[in-house]
Amino acid sequence: MRKVRFNLKKECFEEMIEAGRLNPSLEIIFRDKTGSHTHKIGAGYSDDIFVYRESEDTFVLSRSENLGYVSLEVFTGNEKTGDIFIDSHQVEDTIGNSDRAPYTIIRRLMPYME
Repeated sequence: MRKVRFNLKKECFEEMIEAGRLNPSLEIIFRDKTGSHTHKIGAGYSDDIFVYRESEDTFVLSRSENLGYVSLEVFTGNEKTGDIFIDSHQVEDTIGNSDRAPYTIIRRLMPYME
């Protein structure tokens, strides 16, 4: 698994209104061997975001130290193939309380994606 370079931007105002959101969603832009991809993600503006790739899958991990949650979204090219959200009271039971490096968290959440 290796780190992926990515960019973030907010969705445009028209898309936000059309979707009925009060705040614009974050969009992640990354490149893989099939080309450049843009996806809306569920991360908050103040979340820490980490992106890794393994084989054909791109893993987008977002976590909020303040609110305590962890989220993992998986993309294969242009398609979102899975996601999981772990609320603050479930984090310790799901990923443990030792070694909370992004890579390790992704590895521990991968079995829940199948």
